[in-house]
Amino acid sequence: MVDVRKPETDVADRLKKIPGYQPGMPAHRMDEVTFMDELELMWGRKWGAQSSIGELRTVLVHRPRQEGLRDEDLADPNFFVNFGRPGDIPKWDKRLKQHDDMVAALRSEGVEVIHTDYTPEKRKGIYASEAGGLGLEPIIIRGGAIIHRAAIASKRGAERWITEFLAKLGCPILFTVHGKAIHEVRGNILFLDPEHCIQATSVRSNMEGVRQVEPVLREAGVKEIHVAHSPSYLNSMHRFGAAMGFHIVNVLNMVDEKLAVCYPGALPYDTLAYLRRLGLRLIEIPEEEAVNQAGNTFCIRPGVTLMAAGNPVTTAALRREGVRVIEIDLSESAPFGSGPLCQIGPLVRDDGPYLNS
Repeated sequence: MVDVRKPETDVADRLKKIPGYQPGMPAHRMDEVTFMDELELMWGRKWGAQSSIGELRTVLVHRPRQEGLRDEDLADPNFFVNFGRPGDIPKWDKRLKQHDDMVAALRSEGVEVIHTDYTPEKRKGIYASEAGGLGLEPIIIRGGAIIHRAAIASKRGAERWITEFLAKLGCPILFTVHGKAIHEVRGNILFLDPEHCIQATSVRSNMEGVRQVEPVLREAGVKEIHVAHSPSYLNSMHRFGAAMGFHIVNVLNMVDEKLAVCYPGALPYDTLAYLRRLGLRLIEIPEEEAVNQAGNTFCIRPGVTLMAAGNPVTTAALRREGVRVIEIDLSESAPFGSGPLCQIGPLVRDDGPYLNS
């Protein structure tokens, strides 16, 4: 005999909360319920960091592991480590302490810090070198992650394990750069606000990568995309400041509402003109401080930013503008092309101030 007991009151109440529910009627397609409407309910968090300066809530970090160094790294550090003085490898004990101090600074500001689970045993075809820093290259836009495709051998393969890790956290994977596209998206996409961004081509991103990612950004609410064609290196680093343009975030970053730091020598003139047309004020970084990652700042909230120590000109200029600068010793990573923004992956941020507000 069929059980026709009357549902409990709480069950009836729960049924009423289901989108599109009509008692006794078959279910229909829920065209009016968006992915973002259900994001937190289904995926556990309101994933998204589509801002460079909005209040920071949650980040991902990777603590370097000395045992991850391989014979290849030591045999040719110029190729695998990429930067620094020829033949250099970071001083590992010091680098680990500096990383831990950076994490402590984030936590002291109320930021939730999640550590990756990468170990050398998870290499699985990864070329990526611990010496140069594995990098946290995916970018988290409204709703989930865009997974990068790395440009150089010393970073290739990390795409797989970081995808697995983000999925395990519950972060949706919205898109993966593929085919012949190359795009280190978190280094070469800079949000000026949630509706305006710059995508850069360089030795680390090609136009096919920019083309693939554009519709994903549009779907996430980006209304205007400026493409910057950045200068870079060839066979030497003797113009090191200009070579820093391999990632736009090394030489341009938001630090407060309508305020940015930049190293003009590594930026196209049209990009500088675009920023000024938008009404941004630009603090210029001297070349010697650009090499020390003064442009690779990392905002915790509008007007509060982490910066590599040892950049007195830029730090003083920021403080004159009312920005609180939290200086951290990164002497064993900044010379190797890795500032705070390279080492911290935003997972959840509030939408920042809008340029037209």
